[in-house]
Order: sequence, then structure tokens, then C-alpha cells
Amino acid sequence: MKKKLLIILALLTVLFSACEKVIDLDLENSKASIVIEGNLNDLNVDQLIRVTKTVAFGTDRKSDPISDASVVVRSSANEEITFVYERDGYYRAQNFQVRPGIKYSLEIAAEGEYYRSSVTMPSYVAIDSLGISKEKIFTEERYYPTFKFYDPAQVINYYLYEIAVNNSPMRFASTYNDKFNDGKYITHEISDRTLDLELDDEVRVIRYCVDASVYKFWNEFQSANPGGAAPGNPSSNISNGALGYFSVASAVMYLFKTQEYMEKVE
Repeated sequence: MKKKLLIILALLTVLFSACEKVIDLDLENSKASIVIEGNLNDLNVDQLIRVTKTVAFGTDRKSDPISDASVVVRSSANEEITFVYERDGYYRAQNFQVRPGIKYSLEIAAEGEYYRSSVTMPSYVAIDSLGISKEKIFTEERYYPTFKFYDPAQVINYYLYEIAVNNSPMRFASTYNDKFNDGKYITHEISDRTLDLELDDEVRVIRYCVDASVYKFWNEFQSANPGGAAPGNPSSNISNGALGYFSVASAVMYLFKTQEYMEKVE
């Protein structure tokens, strides 16, 4: 019996030693990566692109801004726009109106490396109506903004939604594509499960029509961890191993009070 006990203790020692080796990650010394966030759209003519660098795990900040990058966007309409650094990694271009059907190419030089991306801006797909839908989850009732519209036939379309309630900041909500409903009348439910809409809430929703690579980035984000920060890195559409995305999208912001619509679904 004593011999068996010694064997078991020896196996447990080996097991715990192996576990310690698996979780011993050198996060503090991991190589920093460039992160590029570009969301150009036609909501305004004041465009921003952010360039930062990841920091070691356990530090008291999320990222380090890069203030000396060269940030340029060129278009198939022979435009060349230089973005000027402001603060906190943000580079700004004023009076830059993006247009559907135009291809935009991003070129960034930062810390001796070059990063590139190209996207073509899609046309906007207008909605037919918006409202509020009610869903019962177990014993709890939840309300979500809904958009109804006709999807253009024989055109591949990708949609992205951001949402804010009352004074909260705008945040990513959900993505959709028309793979299974091309040319049909569609309802999109903006189902951010962290939201709990109430009567008299003021809701802002930005609806974007994006290209395939931007949809892939946010769909992977959504699939990996709905309602929070993604545990993995979504597929970037920027070269040279950069994290993040470059998007040029057509968009419309919708602002409404929940009371009018919630009363209709009671």
C-alpha cells in the first residue's frame, strides 16, 4: 500500500511540473506589435487613423501611442491625403470626403517598417424601417433595435453596426452578410447581449456597409467573444503583421427614443 502511495505522489509531482511549464508564458518580454485602427466613412469629412504599439502584459496602460509615423491614404481618383498627428496615437485628415466605388490605399511607415492595406468603399443600402423587437430569454424580456430593408440582388453585401445608449460611448454591436438572403427582405436585430434597453432610453446606432475584409475582422471578433474584448486577434487586412483593420465605409447614424417603439411590441 505504501509503495502504491509513493507511485501516486510521484505521478502527481510530474503532472504539476508539466502544468507549470505550460502556463509559464514570457508575456512581459513578448515582442510589441503595431496596431492600426482606421475607420474612414462618409458621416463627416474629418477622418481619423490611430497607430499604437502593444505593451507588455501586466502594465498599467493598454498601448503606447506612436507619434512619428507617416500616414498617407491614396485613392483610385488620384487623391493623396496626408494624416497629421494630434495626440494619443491619432492622426487626422480634415476635409477628406470618401466616396462609394473608389479604392483607397493606406500606407504607413512606423519604426522602420511599412504597412499597407487597400479597400473599396461600398455603396450604402438604405433601410425601409427601424423599430424595436422583444425577446424572452428564460424569464427575462429584452429589447433590441431592428432594421428592415431590401438587400440588393446579386450583390455581395456586408453590414456592421455600432450602438450607444444615452450617454454611453459608441461600441461595436454586430455584423451581418447576405450569403443566405441575397435579394430578400431582411430584418437585422442589433443583438448586443450586454444591452438592456428601457423605456425613454435614447439610442444611437451607426449602420455601416463595409467590404469583405473588414466584415471578416469584426465577425471573428464577434464570434470569438460576443459582448467583450476578443481573447484572440481577428484577421487583419493590413500587411506586415500589423494588428487592427483599415475600413472605408458608407454609413448612416440613426437616433431615436425607445418609448415609441417599445410600446408597439408590448
